[in-house]
Amino acid sequence: MFKTPQDTPEKATRIFERLLESFQEQEINPTPLNYFVWYYYLKGDNPPFRKEMDAILKDPYGYTDRVGKRLYEQFLQDESEEDTQFDRAFRRLVDVMVKKMNLWSDKLEDHTQKLDDCANSLANPNLNAKEIKEISETMVSHAQSMNESSKAFQQEMLETSEEVRSLRNQLIEAQTAALTDELTELGNRKAFNHALEEHMLKAEQAEKPNSLCVILSDIDHFKNFNDTYGHLIGDSVLRYYANTMKKKQRANETICRYGGEEFVILLSDSSLEEANERAEEIRSDIEASVLKRKNSNEPLTKITASFGVAHFHGEPETGDQLVSRADIALYKAKESGRNQVIDEMQLTANEIAK
Repeated sequence: MFKTPQDTPEKATRIFERLLESFQEQEINPTPLNYFVWYYYLKGDNPPFRKEMDAILKDPYGYTDRVGKRLYEQFLQDESEEDTQFDRAFRRLVDVMVKKMNLWSDKLEDHTQKLDDCANSLANPNLNAKEIKEISETMVSHAQSMNESSKAFQQEMLETSEEVRSLRNQLIEAQTAALTDELTELGNRKAFNHALEEHMLKAEQAEKPNSLCVILSDIDHFKNFNDTYGHLIGDSVLRYYANTMKKKQRANETICRYGGEEFVILLSDSSLEEANERAEEIRSDIEASVLKRKNSNEPLTKITASFGVAHFHGEPETGDQLVSRADIALYKAKESGRNQVIDEMQLTANEIAK
């Protein structure tokens, strides 16, 4: 049924990303019930439910609130108790909402029946003035009661909506966390892959593939630096490097930590020459940096960085091929002495083919 607890956070963040995308794409009403149904659909732990949902999504009428309620009652009402924190939050919201709706439905049916009874009584031609007055007063009383019940129900649903908004914010925060590198607060590799895919598509649609460039950089001899000063100072250097890039970040740039001491910049609407200039700017700023220990003001070993630059060639090239050329250029920069910028135009055919 459910994955082990240690598998839950990573899977949950993936589900939340897809859930938000699905709601936006299909314009789904953001009710607790719909969140719950789609959460379990994307979670994929209930094969019969998933099969039914797949069939519904292929239907011309697709998914509706009414369909969601049926699916919940048929497949999800008795789901396993082995829930995550988010599972429990979804379940609590849905249970509360369903109970409130059922209670309101019962009250509405009761009010409607009483008003119908009064209307039928008024149809009697033999009623005297006193009886008509009593029936009329009863109708007014029922109408007032129904109005009060309606206001109470609206307030309850408003409170539930606040909980939905709160839960939605949690989902968005989870999505953001899934795409953010905790140490540097830059996008992580997954965020870069998403951005790369999106910008490649835009470049192709605009018929300007060469306007998309990638800068891949690596801090020189970072392992030695870590071994000398320790990981805490090493982490500080990584944050410093990230902040150096962010200080002069341009609107067309997506800056991410690619992994370890590697960083990547995706530049849209940029020529290879402009990307080279940007890489050289960062290289120069890093080389000019004077790093010191906070406590003793003791200077640290100077750090430098190497850079590989490449531009998108358009279809049928893939994102992996684009990044690979930048990586080959970066490798050449390091092999050629480090602390320099190499772009793909400086690579030989054999180097690219390796």
